[in-house]
Amino acid sequence: MPEYFAGLVGHDHVKYLLSSALDSGKIGHAYIFCGPKGVGRYTAAAEFAKSAVGTSKRVHPDIITVSNEWCGLESKSDTILADTVSEMRKDIYIKPYSGSRKVYIVPKGDTMNAASQNKLLKVFEEPPGYCTIILIAENLSRFLPTVLSRASVVRFSPLPESAVKKYLVERRGMDEADAELKAAISGGSIGEALTLLNNPEPEQIRSRIIDGLVSLSESGGRNMIEFSNYLKTQKDNMDFVFSLIRSFLNDLVHIKLGLEDNIVNKDKSAQLDRLASASSEKTAVQMLDIAVKYERVYKTNANFRMTMFCMACELWEELHGRNYRSTI
Repeated sequence: MPEYFAGLVGHDHVKYLLSSALDSGKIGHAYIFCGPKGVGRYTAAAEFAKSAVGTSKRVHPDIITVSNEWCGLESKSDTILADTVSEMRKDIYIKPYSGSRKVYIVPKGDTMNAASQNKLLKVFEEPPGYCTIILIAENLSRFLPTVLSRASVVRFSPLPESAVKKYLVERRGMDEADAELKAAISGGSIGEALTLLNNPEPEQIRSRIIDGLVSLSESGGRNMIEFSNYLKTQKDNMDFVFSLIRSFLNDLVHIKLGLEDNIVNKDKSAQLDRLASASSEKTAVQMLDIAVKYERVYKTNANFRMTMFCMACELWEELHGRNYRSTI
């Protein structure tokens, strides 16, 4: 089987599925590449498009990346507008420029509202034989059932930390220790790991989150309120924030179990020791469970501010042995 996806890290099941379609010539008219951002969905789509069109170049007239700007629309919103879908539909019925297939990649496919999706549905119902549309999405629940039923869903999972670390060391030239840390807090996303390289903001967020967690060991509720308030300012970064919380509390569990060799946040050893001195083994495990629970709650689109407040409360209560729980 030819190597179609040399630029895609991991995702062997995705490579096999899409390579089989390319080899058999049974390329679908509509796909949804669904998974967390930064794990390779767009890379896979671009590589698939190149092979489907029959070119070695990413920039090709028969490979179209669809955005509002592509059709000349200006909007403060990054959602795919209905007018964009209308222009896309017109373009779809123009035959390929040089090959036998045209591929449309829609990076924010799950931002389309019902009107936009219904416009696209008309193409899904009677697609030209030469057309393939790839919608890239994080949340399948945002699609209409009629759209989902007419598209092949290709699922992308977070990458193993080892794969992210290997990429950072071998392709970005990072040293082993720094690559291990960034891989651990990336949430299995190479894209997220790359944002940590030259952008000071993620490291600033990391310091604030870790300091906030450690401050919960102090008596009185002031630090809990301050930590809760800071969490409420990070609504756009919560996937990253939860990866930081899980990583730090996982290290705390390792310390309490005497597994210091497994610690990831080695540069924060002083903060880890401080929180460990205020925690029992059971408390450390319970705090990690609380973080995981509230990450699930957050992903159900619960009230964000209340979710952050309740999580900070439960973490504080776990450290101070209260007999009540602030649960949702």
